Amino acid sequence: MIALLPIISTIGSAMRLPALAAFLGGLGAQIFGFFALRLTKQVALNLTIITLVIGLALAIALVIQSTAVGLSYLAPPELRQGFAFFIPNNAVPCLSAIFASRLVRWVWEWQFYVVSKVSS
Repeated sequence: MIALLPIISTIGSAMRLPALAAFLGGLGAQIFGFFALRLTKQVALNLTIITLVIGLALAIALVIQSTAVGLSYLAPPELRQGFAFFIPNNAVPCLSAIFASRLVRWVWEWQFYVVSKVSS
């Protein structure tokens, strides 16, 4: 039994290096996980805002387009021709993007507390 003590001490000193590597690897994984979690929250919030702007732009474009189509049946043909001279074909998408971005900016400025609490 006394002959085993030097073997046990050499095994213990040989196992120090893998234990140190496991500790440093675990520490690195925890730090990486912390930063990855923080980054994914920011990316998720930004993707939510982008999705909100695109959805609002499409909804507003649909409302403007349907209103214009509805009014075109009621308006005289001369009025429609007059508007066609100075309103471009891409006016509806441009106006809807402007309105949607202004609405999202208002929500972001005035309701930042609610948006940040819901996202976290």
